[in-house]
Amino acid sequence: MAGRKLTILPLIRKIELIEAVESGKKQKIVAEEFQIPANSVSTIMKRKDNYREQFYSGQVDVNKQRARLANHDDVEAELLRWLLPLLKNFVGKNG
Repeated sequence: MAGRKLTILPLIRKIELIEAVESGKKQKIVAEEFQIPANSVSTIMKRKDNYREQFYSGQVDVNKQRARLANHDDVEAELLRWLLPLLKNFVGKNG
């Protein structure tokens, strides 16, 4: 079955898209420029506050296609606190 090619934009491209639409370009033109469907532009514009928050907070890598945020900040902080001294002393993970 031949379908359309899925295009997933990284966060930096979504920010560029949002700025293009807010500068006055029509969503249809922006969709053609970014080679995505027009309804994807609409969806990105609906979620623009979320994308901006991620971009400016530095929570995610702006070049990754999908944002994966830490759901358990306390566990991640403890893991990092445990792992950094091991890496500093070149001790293996198994002991």
